[in-house]
Amino acid sequence: MFKCLMVITGLFLSGLALEQNPWELSVNKENIKIYVREIDTTSIKEYRAVMNVKAPMDSVIKKIIDVKNLRNWNYKTQNTSLVKKISDSSWVFYMQNDLDWPAKDRDHVSKVVLKKKKNDCLIIITPENHLIKEKSDFVRVKIFKGFWSLKKIDENQTQVIQQMYGDPESNIPSFIINSMLLKAPFESFKAMRSQLEKSNKSS
Repeated sequence: MFKCLMVITGLFLSGLALEQNPWELSVNKENIKIYVREIDTTSIKEYRAVMNVKAPMDSVIKKIIDVKNLRNWNYKTQNTSLVKKISDSSWVFYMQNDLDWPAKDRDHVSKVVLKKKKNDCLIIITPENHLIKEKSDFVRVKIFKGFWSLKKIDENQTQVIQQMYGDPESNIPSFIINSMLLKAPFESFKAMRSQLEKSNKSS
């Protein structure tokens, strides 16, 4: 009982420590908001992007987990594939990302877990690197974590939140990485919203 209480207390205190670094609104345009915050253990920031999209929640879910077509809206994504289907709500994705010269392109392997309820959905993303060998043409991104949080506003409108932290490794200065934290989710959200709303109108 005492051990259990200590574990719960530790988790609670960890949560409080995490909240000591507040979110700062860095982008607020075209009905997309992007927040960033400092992380105590690194100079690379975490981001949180938020928007509402005029599309049903199920359509947003399908867009996010459609790994073959992620490159059509996800910023700087050049190649994607399904590595493994674990279940109807869990998969392993492989992605390659194009970085501007002289930086080397990146790739990563992600485990994607979907937890859906009636009016909301959580899609959790974590590393799963052991399933694919590293490739000489890419720097493997091994340290990252994040999630998509979706909330049904009504039958044809969904709140979309993406929260991510990642270390692209190698020798990219942190100020360059942090500047990309604003452009990448903004461009991805714009493209995603455009495709979803166009599809919703035609259906």
